[in-house]
Amino acid sequence: MKRFFAKIEDGLALIEGDENNHLRNVLRLNVGDKIVAFNGDGKDYLCEILCVLKTKSQAKVLQTKQCEGLPKKDLTLFAGSVKREKLEIIVQKAVELGCKNLVIFESEFSTMKLKSEKLARYEKIILSASKQCERADLMKIEFASFKVMLEKFAKIKTKIFANERGGESFDFASLKKEDEIAILIGGEGGFSGKEKLAILNTKPINLSLGKRILRAETAVIVLTGLVSIICEN
Repeated sequence: MKRFFAKIEDGLALIEGDENNHLRNVLRLNVGDKIVAFNGDGKDYLCEILCVLKTKSQAKVLQTKQCEGLPKKDLTLFAGSVKREKLEIIVQKAVELGCKNLVIFESEFSTMKLKSEKLARYEKIILSASKQCERADLMKIEFASFKVMLEKFAKIKTKIFANERGGESFDFASLKKEDEIAILIGGEGGFSGKEKLAILNTKPINLSLGKRILRAETAVIVLTGLVSIICEN
């Protein structure tokens, strides 16, 4: 069944805006059709459409259940800023791979400045990716400076730093017992020596992803996917 983000209240799901346009004009759903609605609370709402109007549609909630696609771990990805098209990929894949939080940060060698970016653009990508991978929650995203990012990263007990040219091997199986995990991956320009030292001073797992240098978006998919799969996230 098709999924839609909706307002859930008093046993009814209200679908508006772009979601209603997709329901009405793209999928051409009608009264009596079944859909799944979600509002970000982690639950799936099985619904039957009651009315389809130009600006909104309404559906009756028939059944409520916990979403099976919810991440089981509190996984936060700290990713260095990259060019827009690559950043969109990172946001999308972070949702699919079970991140609960995504912090995009600028570093000394960043090729893209975040001040020109709008969070609303990426929140739409999060919503679309959540529907595609059947999550009923919405990953949180924020933009941060290197300093703010580092403060947040340091507070998480179990944290992994993808250190190109300087990392070591690691037994990922030990992460299974952890409930909160952070992953830190640099942007296209990598880190300066000063930044790398500051990261290492937070005492992270200093990880190597191999002898080949991966693109930022590739490293995100490989490491986040590896952590999420092994942790059954």
